[in-house]
Amino acid sequence: MTAVKGVASIEGNGATNVLVLHGWGMDSSVWNWCRQGIDRETYSYAFFDFPGYGCHRPQAPAEGIDGMARAALAAVDQLGWTTFAVVGHSMGGGTALRVATLAPDRVTAVCALTPVSPGGTPLDEATYESFQSAYPDCGPTLSSLAPFLTDAQLEEMVSLSGKTLDKQVWDAYLANWTGADFAGEVGNYSAPTTLVVGDGDPFVTNEYLAATLADLRSGSMVNLAGAGHYPMIEQSGQTVAIWEKAIAKAAN
Repeated sequence: MTAVKGVASIEGNGATNVLVLHGWGMDSSVWNWCRQGIDRETYSYAFFDFPGYGCHRPQAPAEGIDGMARAALAAVDQLGWTTFAVVGHSMGGGTALRVATLAPDRVTAVCALTPVSPGGTPLDEATYESFQSAYPDCGPTLSSLAPFLTDAQLEEMVSLSGKTLDKQVWDAYLANWTGADFAGEVGNYSAPTTLVVGDGDPFVTNEYLAATLADLRSGSMVNLAGAGHYPMIEQSGQTVAIWEKAIAKAAN
């Protein structure tokens, strides 16, 4: 297959297409911990890097959540996918919801892992600055969000973060996800949407996502024990099972 801009890898040859969107601190390598568990016979997975990340370097960062969603849709168009499901994490989870609202007739299901809010996440000045200054030594921030990470996992995540994005990208996407503003359009998407919350995540909680869940026309919440903000690493097998079950159920 011809290389597709922004798609770091395509895995599987199943009939159901799945677009996978990473979060803020790392590119699509954040999925390395769970890729061995995916069903490659049933699904075809496209692991996407947002502009400025990973295989999408040194392109300028996308502008806002809308720019991120449109970059992902452009990759899907290049792949020739008419319909597809979307799995996203954190910033990518919020973007998955935006992709669905921009292309509701094409997205068959969404599974958003610890997603940021479509209505934005206003942070006080001190918190915003602490997030902004966490690069490149993001270990303390990551460990505070994901208490079930092992030391080895945390060390590798920090290393990969430094290799796959730079400070300009870090800052630009912090502004993107905190400034999301499409909550009023979430109700335009009617296909099944699953929001996954790690019970140990201090940031993305049931309360934080309550308004999003209420706005969804076909939404459900799954709480995952033994996971914080990075369930695909902390509880990789269970997390893959959750999203593949959700996608399969939507197809039936």
